[in-house]
Amino acid sequence: MSKPEAPKVSPFKHKTPDESAGFLLWKITSLWQAKLALVLSEFKLTQTQYAILASLLWFEQHEEPTTQTHLGEHAKIEKMTLSKAVRNLEELGLVSRVKAPSDSRAFHVCFTKEGRKVIFGAILAVEQVDDEFFSVLTENQLESYKALTKAIIQDKTL
Repeated sequence: MSKPEAPKVSPFKHKTPDESAGFLLWKITSLWQAKLALVLSEFKLTQTQYAILASLLWFEQHEEPTTQTHLGEHAKIEKMTLSKAVRNLEELGLVSRVKAPSDSRAFHVCFTKEGRKVIFGAILAVEQVDDEFFSVLTENQLESYKALTKAIIQDKTL
């Protein structure tokens, strides 16, 4: 059996892979996730669990609702993934779920004493990795990067 002939016209619109914004996003995400997985393994947390716990602490400190719906919207986590992760965090003894008094379908996610202790340490470690990872950028470049990233994320839902 012979190998199929490659098309003569390329489907790529870029001359080099690094001209593709999507491919650059893929590469930076892979690099960031590798660093994050390493630091979070010390706390026995996945990246999704970290995003949930860090968001939950932020909500508490800024008096925002701690419902699963708000957590999912804030961290851009799909509903089923969020539900499984919160259930797992509950099994690990890091959070509890409490029915919302105003809506019988909604749950508030609350820290346990252990969960609060774990997320404080994890946030400090992740903030340090964050600083190291982005240290190649000047302050102005970092501000531009954050502004561009926010512009892309804005109004996007899962």
